[in-house]
Amino acid sequence: MNKNIKIVDLFAGPGGLAEGFSSITKNKKRRFSIDLSIEKDESAHKTLLLRSFCRQFPKNNLPKEYYNAISIDNIEDREKKIEELFKAYPTEYMIASEEAIKFELGKDSEEFLNSKIKNIVGDDDRWVLIGGPPCQAYSMAGRSRVGGISSEDHRVYLYKEYLKVIAKHSPSVFVMENVKGLLSAKVNGDNVFDMILEDLSAPYKIIKGTKINNYKIYSLVEENVKYPRDYIINSEDYGVPQKRHRVILLGIREDIKVKPPVLKKNTSKINIEDVIDDLPKIRSGLNRRFDRYEINEKGKKVRKYKNVEDSEDNWQTLMNENLNQLINLNGFNDDDDFEINKSNYGTGSEYLKYHRKEEKQIAHQSWYLDNKLNGILNHQSRSHLIEDLKRYMFSTMFTDKYKKFPRMRDFKEYGDKLLPDHSSAESGNFSDRFRVQKKGIPATTITSHISKDGHYFIHYDKSQVRSLTVREAARIQTFPDNYLFRGSRTMQFHQVGNAVPPYLAYQIGKIVLKILDV
Repeated sequence: MNKNIKIVDLFAGPGGLAEGFSSITKNKKRRFSIDLSIEKDESAHKTLLLRSFCRQFPKNNLPKEYYNAISIDNIEDREKKIEELFKAYPTEYMIASEEAIKFELGKDSEEFLNSKIKNIVGDDDRWVLIGGPPCQAYSMAGRSRVGGISSEDHRVYLYKEYLKVIAKHSPSVFVMENVKGLLSAKVNGDNVFDMILEDLSAPYKIIKGTKINNYKIYSLVEENVKYPRDYIINSEDYGVPQKRHRVILLGIREDIKVKPPVLKKNTSKINIEDVIDDLPKIRSGLNRRFDRYEINEKGKKVRKYKNVEDSEDNWQTLMNENLNQLINLNGFNDDDDFEINKSNYGTGSEYLKYHRKEEKQIAHQSWYLDNKLNGILNHQSRSHLIEDLKRYMFSTMFTDKYKKFPRMRDFKEYGDKLLPDHSSAESGNFSDRFRVQKKGIPATTITSHISKDGHYFIHYDKSQVRSLTVREAARIQTFPDNYLFRGSRTMQFHQVGNAVPPYLAYQIGKIVLKILDV
C-alpha cells in the first residue's frame, strides 16, 4: 500500500489547506500526513493544535471526550475542558504539539525551522509544501488604505520565507495561495507577480548555497496559461458557496515528469442558503442607541449613547417598531402581515444544543455534518446599535423587493435618518457599507474584515436582523461543523476570513495525489 505523503504547512492560519488535504482517504486511512503546521497568531495556533489532535484519530472517529470538551458555551470553561482532553490522550497531544508550532517566519529561529523540517522529511523525496504568505500588502483594500505598496513593507517579501523552505528542502510539489491583487501589485515599478513566478521557478538563484532545483509552475484551472489571470481560482466554480477569487500556484519539481490535470468545474453553483439555511434562527444582540451630541473640551462634536436592555421582549418590541416605521415611511407594504417574533434560540451561543430536522438537506451534507455533535459551535450573533439594526432591516427588505442590496444613495432616498451619521456616508467611498448576502447566489468573499463590524455580511433572513455568525461564515468557507475555532469571537472571525476553503483544498489535494501517487 502507498505510504502517506508528508506535508509541511507554512502560514497555516486555522488550517484550511491542511483540512482539505488530510480529508483525502483510501480504505479509511488518510493519504496525506500533516507533519508540521506553522502559524504565528496565538488564537489560530490554538485552533490548529486542536485540529491536529483530532487528526491523530481515524477520520470520523473522534473520542467522546472531544465532544464533551467542545460542547460548552463559555469560552473559558471550554478551554479548561480542552486542556483536560489533552491530558486524557497524552500521546495524541504530544504528536499534535510537535506538529502545530507557534512560530513567526522571518523573525523566529530559522535554524530551528530548518532542523524541524529536515527531521520530518529525512531522505523522503516525496513530500509537499503548502501555505499562503500573508496577503495584506497585495490586497486591493490594503493598497488603497496606504496609497500603494511600499518597498519598506516587510509583508511584501514574506513569500521569500516560503521560498527559502523550497530552496533548502526541495519539496516534490508546493501549493501557494494569495489574493488576486498580487497580479497587479508593483514595487518600485516592478511587477510583484512576475518576480514571484521567476523566484519560485528557480529558488536556488535567490537563496544562495542551496540545491539546484528548478520548478515548473502550473495553473490549477487552465491547462495552457496565457495570462496572469489564468492562475486565479474562482471558488464558486468548484463547489464552494462563495465568490472567493484567489491566486493559487502549483509548483512541481523538474525531475517529476508529470503534467497535472486541472480542477473540474461544477455544473451548477452552490448558493449561500444551500449551506446555512438549516442552522438555528437566532436574533441580534442589543447594546445601545444614539442619544445626543456633546461638545468635548477640544470643541469637537462627539456622539453620546444610551445603553439598551438586551432581552427577548425588548428586542421584539424594538424590531417591530423599526419594521412599522420602514413600512410606513418607505412603502414596503407588500409584506404588511409580516411581524418580527421572539427567537427560540436567543442570540445563540458558543455551543448551541440543536437537533436539525432530518428532512432539511444542505449541500455537501456529509462534508459538514457530524451526528455526534448534537449542536452547533461558534453560532452567536453580535450586538449592534439600534440605528444599525434598522439599517439591517431596511437592507434586507430592500434586497427582497429589488433583488439587489441598497447603496448609500438608497438609504438617503428612503429616509434621511437611515443614512449613517458618518462624514464618509455620502463620499462614494463606502457606497456598499451595508451589504446583504443575497439568496439564490453564492456569498460574497468572506474576508478578515468580517471581524470588524459585520455590515458587509448581513443575513438575508429579515426576521433575524443580524450579521452572519462565525459558524455561518465557516459553513460558507466549507469548514466541517465539528471544526472548533478558538479564541475570542473577533479572533474566530479573523481566522475564518483568512482561511483557504477546505473543500477547495480537498480537490487540490486530489490533483497533488495524482502527481505523486505513481
